[in-house]
Amino acid sequence: MVTRILRLASPFALALALAAGPAVAQTDDLAQAISETQQAIQYGAEIAQASSFVEHTDNAIDHAMSAQKATPNKHLKAAIADLRRGKKIADGTHWLSRLRKGAKQAQKALTELQAVK
Repeated sequence: MVTRILRLASPFALALALAAGPAVAQTDDLAQAISETQQAIQYGAEIAQASSFVEHTDNAIDHAMSAQKATPNKHLKAAIADLRRGKKIADGTHWLSRLRKGAKQAQKALTELQAVK
């Protein structure tokens, strides 16, 4: 009797774990994308911090793309586009005006990321 219950429970538990897996991964990646975007915005307000801005923007893009693969969402797609725009604006320069423009794009991305929740 006990072995019969274990045989039936095991596939059910495995199916439940697999079904919940992508949702948990998407939430973790989304939280990481939001955190990295917030850090990028902070560096975008400081002079001579373009490399840190770009690094955190890249990390945010990676996490947002992982979340998008797990659960496609129009807000994630828009956030990824905004982050890429911000990175392109600030990459390779230390001009404060360009960093601020990149940070504005990151701020738009943060708004989109927060709309996913």
